Amino acid sequence: MKSLSRLAIATFCVAALGVAAASRAGAQQPAVAIPPLRGHVQSPEGRPLADAEVKVEGVKGSARSDVQGLFSLPNVPKGIQTISVRRIGYLPAVAIIDVLPANDSLIVILVPMHTVLDTVKVVAEMNVLAGIVVDENNHPIPGASVDLIGNRRGSATTGADGWFTFTSVRNGPTILHVVKSGYVGTMQSVQLTDWRGVVVHLSLIDTTLSKAKQEILSGTGNSATFIWHETQTRLAQRYMNAVVVTREELAPLSDLTLGEAIRRAPSASSLSSDLQVINNTVCILLNGNRAVGQQSLDVYDTDDVEFVELYPPGAEPSGSVAAYLRFATCPTTRTRANGKTGIYYAVIWFRN
Repeated sequence: MKSLSRLAIATFCVAALGVAAASRAGAQQPAVAIPPLRGHVQSPEGRPLADAEVKVEGVKGSARSDVQGLFSLPNVPKGIQTISVRRIGYLPAVAIIDVLPANDSLIVILVPMHTVLDTVKVVAEMNVLAGIVVDENNHPIPGASVDLIGNRRGSATTGADGWFTFTSVRNGPTILHVVKSGYVGTMQSVQLTDWRGVVVHLSLIDTTLSKAKQEILSGTGNSATFIWHETQTRLAQRYMNAVVVTREELAPLSDLTLGEAIRRAPSASSLSSDLQVINNTVCILLNGNRAVGQQSLDVYDTDDVEFVELYPPGAEPSGSVAAYLRFATCPTTRTRANGKTGIYYAVIWFRN
């Protein structure tokens, strides 16, 4: 389910993650020393960025990148942590990582602030989601179509500089759908809590493939467009107990099966007990149109997944998922959260 191109999710690329814990052998065990979390901050072109502030949510203190873009952040506990990076003249970046016992580095990409944002007013719980669409050589791609769905819908077309902007975006799971003729279409999912800059990479389509295959990969054909419009409608109409688990939440849990990763994701905490009761087994639809039927989420590799839509009984009013799975033999279940009985649906979207 993977291609040669990977998304730069939420403007960060995790080359490897973690800190190393060391201890001395002996009769008396000394306190475990936690080395600092090290990494570097750069522009989309790979230029080092100095004086960027790096902080870990819930941890006192911060660090600033030096002239080579390098930073060293002490006292970062092991486990899943949220790293935020800010610099004047750039949009903030966020990385949700699993700080493991490994001595590797974190790469954070900051997107330059566009002049169009200078007049945007800050409103509580309203954010800006903006960024750049680039090719495999980090060159801007003009004329790419960017659709957004979350708590609101929007569309934009990248300019000559590859830039796109969405303003007044509410907190919560947000999906970007990016297509341009001649390139492999892609999606990018983020858990938005603040202003954010993102970098979206598109890869060229292999022109030796059949025209039908090229159309499928580009995401610009009639079938792909219809599936995307169905998805937009479904996510816009979903009820409160429906949950979207984004790639940002799944990324640090890639060593777990998809079912276990979802149950560990903060956004799905309200569904965890019900999923445990049914052994992570739900009625599954893949990539918006491929009916699988009753199956365990645990058969899927978390690292292959971009985002997951979860619909407990009665949480999907559009009926589009039920229509695709009408011939599947999916039993009903009763949820603890609202006491409703029906089919528990999941729509799994794979990464490109």
